[in-house]
Amino acid sequence: MTPAAAPPVLNRPSPPSVEDIMRMMPLGRYSVQARVGMGGMGTVFRGTQLSLGRPVAIKVLRLSDGYDYAFEDRFRREAKAMAQLSHPNIVAIYDYGHLGSEFLYFVMEFVDGMDMGEIMRQGRMTTDLALQLIPQICQALEYAHSKGIVHRDIKPANFILTRQGEIKVTDFGLAKNFVKTPTMVTETHMVMGTPEYASPEQYDMQREVDHRADIYAVGVMAYQMLTGALPRGSWLPPSQLRPSLDARIDGILTRAMIQDRAQRYQSITDMRRALEAILVPPPSQLLQPVAPVAKPKSASHRILLLEDDLLVRYLLRHTLEWAKHEVHETGDGKETLRLYREAMQKGQPYDLVILDLTIPDGMCGRETMMHLRRIDPQILAIVSSGYRDDPVMKDSAAYGFTAALPKPYQREALIQLVNSVLAVGSKKTA
Repeated sequence: MTPAAAPPVLNRPSPPSVEDIMRMMPLGRYSVQARVGMGGMGTVFRGTQLSLGRPVAIKVLRLSDGYDYAFEDRFRREAKAMAQLSHPNIVAIYDYGHLGSEFLYFVMEFVDGMDMGEIMRQGRMTTDLALQLIPQICQALEYAHSKGIVHRDIKPANFILTRQGEIKVTDFGLAKNFVKTPTMVTETHMVMGTPEYASPEQYDMQREVDHRADIYAVGVMAYQMLTGALPRGSWLPPSQLRPSLDARIDGILTRAMIQDRAQRYQSITDMRRALEAILVPPPSQLLQPVAPVAKPKSASHRILLLEDDLLVRYLLRHTLEWAKHEVHETGDGKETLRLYREAMQKGQPYDLVILDLTIPDGMCGRETMMHLRRIDPQILAIVSSGYRDDPVMKDSAAYGFTAALPKPYQREALIQLVNSVLAVGSKKTA
């Protein structure tokens, strides 16, 4: 018996190089530095818009890669959809066109950050961070929906967390104006979207798809952000997987993911408000006295924090604020110097500074400390680093620091060290 022939192997052309794109790019408009990403919707390059000197991301699609799936139409649709949207949580688009007869391209805002899929793969998505980001995600989609645009491919990889702590929605390649063309199915009857996050109606060739598909996907993604798992099969309520979660969140996500879209939230605004009602106490509660156990014995201290890693900075700030301290944060040594100097001039000096020893793209903690000691010889400062063998970490006092904080650290150890250093400072000024 003759064995069945193996299916033919499709040899797709290699993605274009930086040099390829530079040769085809309109003269004098953009320079291209590096390829930064590849996916089903094209290749992304980091570049510069020469007329304004601003960094940009340049997305390129080879036309021959997409004939079977109407990629050219989807690519053009993404450019037009994003061009209608101007919102701080949505990646802005600047330009669009053809590169010769082989490629399409569009130029968009370059976002310095990491996509949420990668953050979760690295185990860095904490419950607190997820609860901070989900309302931002809802706000971005509220705006898109208000313009008649449904994203249709909500998933962690399409949300970038910037170094400033903002969420940016990208990849509107599957977006459609659901007011004008309320269908999810292409002319070739291919269902679009990512299976893990796609709503039930996206698999029904006869049903129209609207913004409620995005609500379903946000529910799935929020569940994953909060629990680390996808809600498959007979999934458990989030609070059973994460006992620290408010059980009321279970009902919000359950409603967002109801199979019958008529029973879901009918707008992403409703979902966001339900979540914020849990996260933000009403004004009447804010006026009530705080339980004696949680009330600090003395007034909070002012702490200036220099940390370039966004997630580490968030966790530091959240822990210090939990301990009732007032925290101001920066990601650059020069900004730290400016804030410290201004505080001194206003007569509101910081009680403590925490400096990250290593800042790859700016003034490091050691250099920053040298300048701070000239501004304030009595400064209290903690140096923080994962390089425990660094001379500054081994003998922090020789460099003017009061103490060293090795990374990684536990919340209790951080609070204990900070309180000890502040206590020493209080004794010096007493």
